Amino acid sequence: MTRTGRPRTFTEDSVVDIATDLFWQHGYGATSMNRLGKSAGVLPGSLHAAFGDKHALFVRALERYVQGQRDFGAALQDGRPVLPRLREAFDGIASAAGTAHPHGCMLGNTATELAHDDPAIAATVRNAFTELETSIATALARAQRDGEVAPAIDPTASARMLVALMQGLHLLARVETDPQRLREAAEAALAPLAHASVR
Repeated sequence: MTRTGRPRTFTEDSVVDIATDLFWQHGYGATSMNRLGKSAGVLPGSLHAAFGDKHALFVRALERYVQGQRDFGAALQDGRPVLPRLREAFDGIASAAGTAHPHGCMLGNTATELAHDDPAIAATVRNAFTELETSIATALARAQRDGEVAPAIDPTASARMLVALMQGLHLLARVETDPQRLREAAEAALAPLAHASVR
């Protein structure tokens, strides 16, 4: 009679969700397979069987994070006003300031920790930033046609500036104790984009 292994008591999606949170909060180096297994309630051997090594699981987690960013970019294309949505995103970043354990941006964290030594990870991060920039630029161009954004604004350059600002605010939120200071910085960038009629 053929013997079969014990059935899994976990789903890959649930483990990837937990891994994403851990890698995002603690970074790649400080997140061991033992720590991942304990948090997910899964034996390390089962993690290895399902995902391979830690790097492979990290790639899955990073892809999960990128998909969330991709969903945000897609939501900007739904025809609703763009600037309030961007303001809300910046407010979410700023709100981390003064909290006990601000995570920052997983993409920015990964770029700092791994991009220099891991070309494949560097490409994933770079492509994710480019995708976000493109999504914001497309949304700004549509908002410009709708009269929400000032006609003199360059949507591509503005999107590049906003992505850079997002990363800067994520970093500052790790040490800044007053979220309002970060909100003011975001508003200084967003206000000039608005058409005079909607300011």
